[in-house]
Amino acid sequence: QPMQQQQPQEPVTPSLPSGWVALQDPTSGRTYYANQTTGESSWEMPQSQPAVSAPTTQQPSQPATSASNGTSTSGVSSKVANKYGDGFVTSASNPQLAERYGNVGTSNPYTNASRPGTAAAALGSNGQAKKAPVSGTLDPVAIQSLSGEYKYLSDGLLAISEALNGTAVGAMEKKQAAESQKGVAVFIKTLARNGVDAEIANKVSSVLLALQNHDYGSASRVMTSLVSSEWKDHKDWLKGMKLLVQMASKKQI
Repeated sequence: QPMQQQQPQEPVTPSLPSGWVALQDPTSGRTYYANQTTGESSWEMPQSQPAVSAPTTQQPSQPATSASNGTSTSGVSSKVANKYGDGFVTSASNPQLAERYGNVGTSNPYTNASRPGTAAAALGSNGQAKKAPVSGTLDPVAIQSLSGEYKYLSDGLLAISEALNGTAVGAMEKKQAAESQKGVAVFIKTLARNGVDAEIANKVSSVLLALQNHDYGSASRVMTSLVSSEWKDHKDWLKGMKLLVQMASKKQI
């Protein structure tokens, strides 16, 4: 069988880099190469540059952040957590973090505090822990426990508050009458627990005497003085007592 004639293979033209083209010099007939982007030309065929992957650099692990004085913050936090009995601590609940980070406001809430973690907001003006609030319901036991010198005070205030409650008209007056009655109840309970000193009790007695004599101007002046000087420690009953004087003056009771 005759040998099959092998077809000549066309030479494989290497690919040019991006932007390069092959051209023929009309004078010599030689092939040269030109870059259409940069205008560069060369007799030598440019070679494609192999893609080089950027080396990956591993970030070194960061050491634990330390405070400016070289003390580890995590160490301080763990000590504070152990001291205060839990793992969640804030500068608002303990003085050690407050002193370090200084984010507890413009004033020091731990002034006069007898132990760490006791803010001054929980203390009275004398530095002692504040007592629990007194409920505004009338307590016959508290009334009976009052000494003789203050028994007339509770009886007189209760009589006025009951009269105001009985003559209240409309939702607003009824609400004010209920608030004044609550103030009287809280005052009597606080007085029975020795939570009102003699000077304040005498001023309230002056208010009662002025109301009983229909001297509403004097009653209002004494009550205004009490509110101005004692509001911080006795606002739980002063608000209702102030309403009692206002309503009694309005209704001439």
